[in-house]
Amino acid sequence: MKITDVITYVARAYVGKPVTGFRGPYEEVASKISHGFTAVYVKVVTDEGLIGWGEAIAREAPEATASVINALFKPMLIGKDPLDNEVLWEQLFSAMRIRGHYAGYYVEALSGIDLALWDIKGKYLGKPVYKLLGGAFRDKVRAYASSVLFMSPEDTVKEVERLVQSGFKYVKVKIGRGYDVDKAVIKAIRDSLGNDVEIMVDANTAYNVSTAIKVGRMLEKYDVLWFEEPVPPDNIEAYSRIARALDIPIAAAETLFTKYQWLEFMIKEAVDIAMPDIARAGGITEAMRIAALADSFGIPMTFHVGLSGIGCRAATLQFTASLPNHIIFTPTYEHYYIEKNPLAYEITKEPVEVFKGDYVEISNKPGLGIEMNEEKLRKYTEA
Repeated sequence: MKITDVITYVARAYVGKPVTGFRGPYEEVASKISHGFTAVYVKVVTDEGLIGWGEAIAREAPEATASVINALFKPMLIGKDPLDNEVLWEQLFSAMRIRGHYAGYYVEALSGIDLALWDIKGKYLGKPVYKLLGGAFRDKVRAYASSVLFMSPEDTVKEVERLVQSGFKYVKVKIGRGYDVDKAVIKAIRDSLGNDVEIMVDANTAYNVSTAIKVGRMLEKYDVLWFEEPVPPDNIEAYSRIARALDIPIAAAETLFTKYQWLEFMIKEAVDIAMPDIARAGGITEAMRIAALADSFGIPMTFHVGLSGIGCRAATLQFTASLPNHIIFTPTYEHYYIEKNPLAYEITKEPVEVFKGDYVEISNKPGLGIEMNEEKLRKYTEA
């Protein structure tokens, strides 16, 4: 079997308002972007008629991701056997490493290719990807509602109450507006709902070290499950200082790429809960290596999905099914509930996310379990 074509779809679905919880020092500038959902879908075609689908995370400027695939990866993939996916991963990763491209858009693009190759392999063998990874430890995963965006304490309580009533035990709340505001929001939830809900918080790198430690100590008093991305990810020492100072687990980092960056964080004890994004960090191939590191360091894993489309979601579910229980942190799956992402829910023939309560079932279909509707996908693709 040989690869005959690699096709990219640059997809956008605008909703007319910010969909991110980022509140950094340049919020006014950041508010000019992230008014919708974007993704780069990768279609790998073979001479035996099998087609694989993958997704490369592309929060902004998805054309850059598609360009990497079209200009660099496609010529290297044509004529190759898609079943040699680990060999191809190493060849693609190494091709530009000497030029300094070992993270960023380059690895995000590689992630999309990798997921498509795993999809082909599963379809070729007639098995779901989790079978190729050694089998499933579970047939469903616990999801949390992500994320309650910035509201008044009173409105936050109403939103969390609504989520609890709809069946979610775990709810993630965005913080980062300052110590007093953050405290008021978390206190209001606990005062109203007590321990009926498990709270996680995500600061989206809004704080410096001293403020993060102060906020973290407050969060400990309210029994918050994890403190996600308190500071920017380019300062490992800051993460280490925060993790040493606090008892609350520090969760990170959707922003990291490949096992090399994850190894540094783990060696320096900068993270308590590993939260990679499978469509950013290098796909399933690299996620296996990151999971092996997490296992070696005794660090549990949950996974970032956020604003991603169906390719990332399907791959995350398949990969999560294959991980042993001692690696998995509960909750494991991130369900973005605020705005229905058309790139996740409107471009497949059948839904991939199937909920029973706050659990998501794992697909048993061959490959990643995606049956793409290209006609619907093209509605969100620029000409």
